Amino acid sequence: MRFSTSRHSEILRLNRKLVREGFPRLQMSFLVTITGASGFVASFSLLHSGFHVMPWRYLLACMIAYVVFLMLLWLWLRTKAEDYADIPDFSNGIPSHGGGSGECHSYAGNGGEFGGGGASGSFDSSYEVIPLESADAGGPVGDALEAASGADELAIPLFVLILFVALLLSSLYVVYSAPMLFAELLLDGMLAAGLYRRLKGIPRQHWLETSLRRTFWPFLLTALLSWGTGWAMQLYAPEADSIGDVLHYHATQN
Repeated sequence: MRFSTSRHSEILRLNRKLVREGFPRLQMSFLVTITGASGFVASFSLLHSGFHVMPWRYLLACMIAYVVFLMLLWLWLRTKAEDYADIPDFSNGIPSHGGGSGECHSYAGNGGEFGGGGASGSFDSSYEVIPLESADAGGPVGDALEAASGADELAIPLFVLILFVALLLSSLYVVYSAPMLFAELLLDGMLAAGLYRRLKGIPRQHWLETSLRRTFWPFLLTALLSWGTGWAMQLYAPEADSIGDVLHYHATQN
């Protein structure tokens, strides 16, 4: 329990320092933008390589984007850990007031293995088909038909909107939690580089384990929603192989 408390207190200390000096959310916004762009590029490249099945292409593009995101975190750690290497001396996790240690360890960058018909009508000798617009707009049947027609027209734009909102919420979550993620990455990176030898007993984790634990679920949710949206659009427009084709097909049908 003492070990986890010491680790947590160090993460909080680095978190405060990052927020005060490093603009972590702005930096994470930049990384997330690159990640999103890499996903679009991956999907575009897969499409022009002959991968026309939308759900699986979107899923694969999300996986590629996540790998890019993890690589960006690794690069961030390699370039930023050195800036936070001037750690004051601690005794049992409490900073001494006599000043920092005179030693200055340089971070060599060796990060180990850093690694979504109307029913009405007259009957004579044949059936008479009444156009939708001739139905009584004020009656319950007309209201139901109008609602069904409107729902069909909104179906595909709604799928695209759901995917956009999911991407936005996932990105906002990662950006919002960036200070804690960066702080924990810094701690693990500096422990791996031997910069925290004075702090005895702090449990050491690999940076990739920390990254996956803090970011895996938002990316998984985005990937599943992307797959589901691609599947729905492919079902609606079987000949389409992109969102643009689906929207064009939807426009021609209405």
